[in-house]
Amino acid sequence: MRPIGAGLCAVLIGCSSATSSVAAGASAWFARAWQSDHGLPDNTVSGVTQTSDGYLWVATLGGLARFDGDQFLEFSPAGISGIPNRVVRAMHLDPHGHLWLGMDRGPVVCIRPQGAETFTADHGLPDLPITRLLGDPTDSIWLAYENGAVGRIQNGRFQFFDAHDGLPERGGCDLAMDARGRLWFARGRHFGRFHDGQFEPLIQLDHTPVRIAAGNGPHLWIASGVTLLRYEEGRPLEEIGRIPVGRRRQTARVLFEDRSGAIWIGTSGAGLFRHQRDTGFEHVETSQQEITCITQDGEGNVWAGTAGGGLNRLRPKTVELIGVEDGLPSESILSVCEDSGGTIWIVTQNGIVAHGGQAGWQVLEGNEHWPGTQATCVTAGSNDEVWIGTRHQGLFRLQDDDFANWRLDDGLASDSIRSLLVSSAGDLWIGTDSPNQVQRLNAGRFHTIALPQPARSIRAMAEDVHGTIWVGTAEGQLLGIDPDGRVTPKATSPSRPVSIRCLYATDDGALWIGYAGWGIGRLKDGRFARVEPSRGLHDAYISQIAADDQGWLWFAGNRGIFRVELDELARAMEDPTLNVRSVVHGRGEGLPSLQANFDFYPGAFRSRTGQLWFPMRTGLARVHPRRLHDNPDPPPLAIERVLVDNQTTALYSSQSPLWEENVAGLPDLRSSSGNLRLPPDHRKIDIHFTALSFTAPENVHFRYRVHGFDNDWVEAGTQRLASYSRLPAGSYRFEVIGCNHAGIWNDAGATFQFAVLPFFWQTTSFRVTIIALFTLGVVAIVRYVSFRRLHLRMLHLEHQAALHRERARIAKDIHDDLGANLTQIALLGELADQDRDAPARAGERIRQISGTARQAIKSLDEIVWAVNPRNDTLAHLIDYAGQFALDYLRVAGIRCRLDFPATPPSREISTDVRHNLFLVIKEALHNTVKHAHATEVWLRVHAGSDGLHISIEDNGRGFTETHASNGADGLHNMRQRVDEIGGVCTIESRPDAGTTLTIKLPWSRRPAHHNN
Repeated sequence: MRPIGAGLCAVLIGCSSATSSVAAGASAWFARAWQSDHGLPDNTVSGVTQTSDGYLWVATLGGLARFDGDQFLEFSPAGISGIPNRVVRAMHLDPHGHLWLGMDRGPVVCIRPQGAETFTADHGLPDLPITRLLGDPTDSIWLAYENGAVGRIQNGRFQFFDAHDGLPERGGCDLAMDARGRLWFARGRHFGRFHDGQFEPLIQLDHTPVRIAAGNGPHLWIASGVTLLRYEEGRPLEEIGRIPVGRRRQTARVLFEDRSGAIWIGTSGAGLFRHQRDTGFEHVETSQQEITCITQDGEGNVWAGTAGGGLNRLRPKTVELIGVEDGLPSESILSVCEDSGGTIWIVTQNGIVAHGGQAGWQVLEGNEHWPGTQATCVTAGSNDEVWIGTRHQGLFRLQDDDFANWRLDDGLASDSIRSLLVSSAGDLWIGTDSPNQVQRLNAGRFHTIALPQPARSIRAMAEDVHGTIWVGTAEGQLLGIDPDGRVTPKATSPSRPVSIRCLYATDDGALWIGYAGWGIGRLKDGRFARVEPSRGLHDAYISQIAADDQGWLWFAGNRGIFRVELDELARAMEDPTLNVRSVVHGRGEGLPSLQANFDFYPGAFRSRTGQLWFPMRTGLARVHPRRLHDNPDPPPLAIERVLVDNQTTALYSSQSPLWEENVAGLPDLRSSSGNLRLPPDHRKIDIHFTALSFTAPENVHFRYRVHGFDNDWVEAGTQRLASYSRLPAGSYRFEVIGCNHAGIWNDAGATFQFAVLPFFWQTTSFRVTIIALFTLGVVAIVRYVSFRRLHLRMLHLEHQAALHRERARIAKDIHDDLGANLTQIALLGELADQDRDAPARAGERIRQISGTARQAIKSLDEIVWAVNPRNDTLAHLIDYAGQFALDYLRVAGIRCRLDFPATPPSREISTDVRHNLFLVIKEALHNTVKHAHATEVWLRVHAGSDGLHISIEDNGRGFTETHASNGADGLHNMRQRVDEIGGVCTIESRPDAGTTLTIKLPWSRRPAHHNN
């Protein structure tokens, strides 16, 4: 140890040239502004009010807008009859929820859910700018004009008030309605009330202009110039003080008392002021210095409209970012702590040590006893000592204005120190670099802890309730060191080590571990669990952890500062199916990027006053958890718009007359009873919803589902849109629930019914028709199959019958021709045997036998030709019939002439048709030979496109009907055979002129079959 002379603190600690107050003169309020680039119609706001459904309505010189905390929806009153333009000069919400608008050039319009009523010059209203609209218990509307005139709309009639009604003659006018429903006025320097139809001046004030506002009780507030007064009947006028506008000619323009009893004063050019009895006046920064209107919403947020700066929301600061403009020597902070006297100590990125308080920030100046820079971390003990680790100069202690220094030669493991921790036992635990070691300084002696394996950078330390010192490294090692110095490694990360950035121990015995990209882990009772962003954690990179005294764990990481309820996080560690809700801070408070620093310890901590301090790359973050007043009421929810294929099909409050677009006939989503019917061929359904929470709209979370389609709630996070594609036909109910920034859920939520119409083929009538047609089709198919089978059976039977007929014919032919010939041969043989003694007769008998045998052979040839299927062609029929005619007629001594086609067409002719045609030709030739006494016969065959034509013509003697009757059987048989095969047979004959037999057989006709 190298002591440095006492009493040098005054020399070594100098004031920085950039000193400023940490918080003494700073406002505890911050303003977030919305302007035209956020959707506000105009940056000059003339009125703000909140309707019963939770929406904020903002009147501007560019029109009217409805605000849900996330976005503005613009409306134009110019579409209402009698309104010259969209400029709104004043606005009032009456007890019935009707909006009254004071328009440019004097008209007043009352907006009701189902219509609008306009009051113009036709009702007696003057063409003057309106500065104030106010309602009274009789449902009358009071109007204050820019020239100081006053008017009233009562029961649809307008009444103008002037000096005859007791109103002072000159000066601007302001109106206020007290808690008892009495109207108060200020005109010029006069203040008074309206009583029994007359204006009664009561007090004459010193300065103009005079502005008045009703308080929450029986009192009123009066601003006379820049003097704030409090008036209560029966008591002397109380002067509160002068508004510190700082410049001349700046006066109060608007007054408003919030629910806490504080009075807000908006000035004509000096900005916004807030006054409470215990704190006095404080200036609250806004986006523009001319304040036009002030109100408060249901959650306690104060809203201020400005003349050119848009709309400002005012709420207490939760997170402050202290930077170089506040006196810090550098904006990036590595380490921070609080000493026993409540002083905050910091180490900056460039190694400077400074401490601060209400008086500002002071830097430890360097000299030969103190390096001045290269510090890495700082912590404080219980004995008024401050410990400082350096990059290359070892360990320093500041106590009682005296410095001491330890180096490598004094037993320190390394001159480079990364982490310091003062334990509950008073020991100093040190994490060094090069080499990376853990040491304990006790009673002036260093004790080196034997680590089980080489450690990487020791960037995190913590002591749990059991006195165990926990060490986390950049390589993901987690080491527990008990009071006796025994080391227990804990394997918490996967096979690939995940870097540990911070550790924090809570009173329940848990050790919380912040990882780089792996979320937050917890080691408790030997069991490890983890939560990551997929389960609701805002950031996977956790660099700093601290707990407040209200049950929340606060985290700082790559994506800023957020908090999670400790009990909720503990439950999620026990049940991996549970999610957590992260409440983000800073993003909605107008702060720049909030990325936490890490790699050195100590980091974040909670001070004695309950504030949380975080070392950030952009400054020193100070969190005021006790300023948080979480709203215990669930937020109202509304379904704002339904779009089908990007076309609006339903709207919230679609019947309002303020809509410019044509929404006539669209369902009103304000009523959940309406049943919206969607077309079946839709491609996409978009449902826009919102929650009316304005304190931290960025932390509002939603869940939604379509009952009848979704099996469970869909976690939407902060997204305010649900999209579905191609919902099937059916009836559905959309439900959405949401929570405010405090996690208070509105489980009733908002709902609306809708139905997706079916395609025509999905309708009941179509299905009944299809079932009927299907049944008929089945019957038809069954009938067809049955008839087909029957037809095939009939064809089979016909084939069998034809086969039987063919067999019968063959048998008949064999019997008739071959049988007769063979019988004759047998008989002639017997006769020849008997005539053996008469050679001449026996020889005659033998010749007869030979001729009969040849006839039998010929008949057999005909039978074989008829039954051979190879002959079932037209060509074979022509050839065979022609050859038969030539041979047959030659024997009879008759000349035969053939007229056949040179090339017969390739057509098949069935055996039955072929056989019957041949028999007809044969019979005709037989009749010619037997009866005609002809010398020539012409056999003609013509195969045309329509059928087969066969004619047999002779030059015989012909016959008459009388003669024809003799051969009627032969002619009848020929006609019958031709008819059976589907043809037509005609016979023409004249005496001494011959006979012609004609056969016409069409190709397309099927032969008729007759049962024998």
